[in-house]
Amino acid sequence: MDTINGLINALKLLIGLGVSARVIFCLIKMMCSEEERISYKRKMTNTIIFGIIAELCLVIKDIVIFYYK
Repeated sequence: MDTINGLINALKLLIGLGVSARVIFCLIKMMCSEEERISYKRKMTNTIIFGIIAELCLVIKDIVIFYYK
């Protein structure tokens, strides 16, 4: 069980880093390119939504484990 918890914690870290890196990348591309601003804004919004959903799934997992433990 410790191995699984370690993997879950690593995924939490990777998801957070990936989402923040993607948002920063999209912000930089939006500043540089006027033509593709709407496209990168949509990509950034989708990335933020993914990050929120991923965190919600992990929080729900923690609640279920706490409840049944």
